[in-house]
Amino acid sequence: MNAKTAIVLIVLILAGVAVYILWPRDCSFSARKRSLGIDLEVGLDKVKSVKGKIGISDDQVRDFDTFMKDLALKYDMACTDHKNKRMNDAEYSCRRKNMDDMLDKLQLFLTKVNAAVSLPDPSAQKEVILRALSDLEEVEKKGYASGCTSAMNVSPRTLAFNDHVSEHSVQISNSGNNQITFSVADVPRGFVPQPSSGNIVVGQTVSVAVFRTSEPITNIPPLTFRLVNNFMDEVPVEIQFDQENTSLYDDLATKVQSLSSQQNRPPTVGDALKIVDESLPKSGAWMSIKNADSMRYFLAAGVLSRAGSASEAHQALDTATAKNPELEKQPATLILRGVVLNREGKPDEALQHFSKANTLVVGSKTEKDTRAITSLLSGAVAQKQGQADASVWLGKKEVQDAAKNNPKVVDFAATEVKVKNLNQAIQKASAQAATPH
Repeated sequence: MNAKTAIVLIVLILAGVAVYILWPRDCSFSARKRSLGIDLEVGLDKVKSVKGKIGISDDQVRDFDTFMKDLALKYDMACTDHKNKRMNDAEYSCRRKNMDDMLDKLQLFLTKVNAAVSLPDPSAQKEVILRALSDLEEVEKKGYASGCTSAMNVSPRTLAFNDHVSEHSVQISNSGNNQITFSVADVPRGFVPQPSSGNIVVGQTVSVAVFRTSEPITNIPPLTFRLVNNFMDEVPVEIQFDQENTSLYDDLATKVQSLSSQQNRPPTVGDALKIVDESLPKSGAWMSIKNADSMRYFLAAGVLSRAGSASEAHQALDTATAKNPELEKQPATLILRGVVLNREGKPDEALQHFSKANTLVVGSKTEKDTRAITSLLSGAVAQKQGQADASVWLGKKEVQDAAKNNPKVVDFAATEVKVKNLNQAIQKASAQAATPH
């Protein structure tokens, strides 16, 4: 090899290295899935085609679809944030590795599903597919920031609602280098957060209080909600509860009625506040949250409604939302107001509030549970009014499932709406829905 040839080769090698280093490589999700040969849309269709034969539920299929969309979104967001210097190299590399590991598991899962599609009996692949799906779900629970340096620290990670406790708090601290914006997502039915979002400056710790509401608790454990921030950190918090706490509002309402009867008068807002205060911690983080006093009135409204004192419940709820207008954006508030309005002889307004509660949870993990309770209440209101469309509400799948799996939901609706024979009406609606028209 002569000198000229050697020089040319060296120049070409250096040029190639420079191009590799300086050329902007595509880090998008679409590029990555192409490199792996993954087609998510086709994969979802194949999952649907074999779900019945291998024991995958409709809920799992929907969760799988949501998971894939969420992975694609977060993959691209991390790519964009890193390119625009909003995420450092170490954090991006860590998140990217977690996401790529998830893609490897996704590829394995879809490979097993694809194999099952071609078999005369897909059930032969059942155990392998369900195990692969379980692995996906486990990794998703950990989050893509697992093992990476996080700016958001949350404590405790478990809240135990036992006996007559109506509140527990979590503390969120910012140990990063930038202000973070947090929000509380997917809070299960029967609970409401305060505040539901906010900003945390560097080095600051804030409290988020979680209060019990008057609706029946979702009875499908584990109950969790998520704390998320604008840097894509996501921390799950588990809610535990005992049998006594499921009847919290019934017991508090009994105490209010007993207190007022001793003085030979109907319950007042003051009576309810006194009883509510006994269920709240005498000291603690909840007292430092913004609009803490509004939550006392919110809980009092639920107790008064359960005690049958509609006008006093209305008064307490008005006070709560006047002190804290953000409460009007909570499904629990709209459901409670709908119940109170119906008690006051305003069924049409009640139905409007139940409908509005549904719009607030569209696309969330709590949508199904919220629709179950609002459809049940709407059907109960229509049943009491003698309206023919009661069976339409009560025949909805989410209502039928709720009535079957959690009888307390039906008891709640029957008590709050004051309608008789609601169980029979639900059974009748089920029979009508099953009869071909």
